Amino acid sequence: MKYNSPYEIGLGDVVIHEGRTHLVLINYIKGETDAKGYTPKTNRTILIDDSDRKTVVNDYRTLEVVG
Repeated sequence: MKYNSPYEIGLGDVVIHEGRTHLVLINYIKGETDAKGYTPKTNRTILIDDSDRKTVVNDYRTLEVVG
């Protein structure tokens, strides 16, 4: 199942990106300020895999929900 909106992405979600399983580490939504005062200009999701490698995804539509 694909995400319909960046608002649906939750921290800790297990997702598939480019055929590999990742966990959602951070999900930035365009124009929303986080607790530290950062306001992103674009949607951006940061993923982490089993090898602790981080991947930045700018298009949430490429992510598929596992489960």
